[in-house]
Amino acid sequence: MSAARGQRGFTLIELMIAIAVFVVMAAMAYGGLSSVISTREAVTDALERSKTLQMSVWRIRRDLEQIVNRPIRDGFGDTQPAIVGSPNVGLRVTRNGWRNPLGEARSTLQRVGYRINEDDELVREYWRVLDRAQDSAPVESTLLENVETIEWRYLDSDRQWRDNWPPGSANTGANTGASGTPSAVASQRYDPPLAIELRLTTAAWGELRLLFMVPGAEK
Repeated sequence: MSAARGQRGFTLIELMIAIAVFVVMAAMAYGGLSSVISTREAVTDALERSKTLQMSVWRIRRDLEQIVNRPIRDGFGDTQPAIVGSPNVGLRVTRNGWRNPLGEARSTLQRVGYRINEDDELVREYWRVLDRAQDSAPVESTLLENVETIEWRYLDSDRQWRDNWPPGSANTGANTGASGTPSAVASQRYDPPLAIELRLTTAAWGELRLLFMVPGAEK
C-alpha cells in the first residue's frame, strides 16, 4: 500500500508545459527547414537562368564566329547577302560547321537567324537548305524569354557602327525582297562586318552587351 501510494504521474500543468515546449521547438524547426527549402529553390532557379543565358550566348557565338561570305536565294528566288540585319528582320547569317553525323547528302553550310517573336522571346531559326523554295520553313528554338529590348549593330571597315547590314539596306522605299533587303543591295557581294554587337534587356538579367568578332573580315 505504501509503495503504490508513492507512485504518481505528471500533472496537467506539467503536460501542458511539455506540449508547449514541443510546439515551440517544432515551429522553430519548421521555420528553419522552410527557409532552407526556399533558399535551395532560389539557388536552383538562379543556376537554371544562368545556364540558359550561358547556353544562349554560346549558341550565338558559335554561329557568328563561323560566318562565311556565301549569299543565298530566298523562297522567291531573290539573292540575299550572307549577312542580313535590320531592326525589322533581326539577324540572318550563313555559317559553316553544320555537323552531319549521319552522312546525309547536304551542305555543311547553314542559314540561321535570330529574331524576337510575339511572346518577347529570342528565337533562333535555321533552314535545312541554303537556297530555299517557297515551302521551305525554318526550324525554331527559343533561347531567352522575357526579352524587353534587343539591338544588333555592325562595325564596318571604317570603324563606324551601323544599325543595318549590308550598308544602305534600310527600308527607304526601295524595291525589297521577302527579307526586307533592297534588291539592288542584295545583288551585290559585301565583305562581312568587322564585328557584330548585340544589346538586349531581359527581365532576369537587365541590360547585356555582347561583342562578337566576325571571321574573314578585313581588319
